[in-house]
Amino acid sequence: MAALKGGLRYRMTLESVAQDIQSHLQGLGWFDAGREHAAIVVLDEFPDDKDEVALNTLAFSMGDSFTIPAELGSQAEMFSIPMFADFFGENDGIGRHLVGDIYQHVQTTKVFDVYDYDQATPTVEFNVAVREEVSEIRKPERAVNAWQKHWFVCAFIVEDERHNQ
Repeated sequence: MAALKGGLRYRMTLESVAQDIQSHLQGLGWFDAGREHAAIVVLDEFPDDKDEVALNTLAFSMGDSFTIPAELGSQAEMFSIPMFADFFGENDGIGRHLVGDIYQHVQTTKVFDVYDYDQATPTVEFNVAVREEVSEIRKPERAVNAWQKHWFVCAFIVEDERHNQ
């Protein structure tokens, strides 16, 4: 495979972190039939405010990334990527609970393996580390639509150490 650079590396990071979190939530029973809440819908991008979004939608997205040079003379740099798991719940209770489960998972995982899901048999290509001191749960005050009334976010930063060629 060619060097994993730019957009490909960025996309693989989002896909892998989202898949890892979804697998964790699956293990906790969040997607099981027969739960007392409406089914959870997963999106791989933040929904547009103009679109109607089903309650209990979980959306994964990334913010603007930034680079931090490593130590002087090093051929490496730390590429920091803000990541978000936005949940638009049917009520505050389910919102806090699901986002709290995501937060705890992110805090205990510390390192996410990044896979190339375009391969027939995905393999780990690299990994990203969680900067735990900047992880948070918050309830945005910007509810523009009814589906944003019970909106909770788990925000965290992952770091990808890249070596300059």
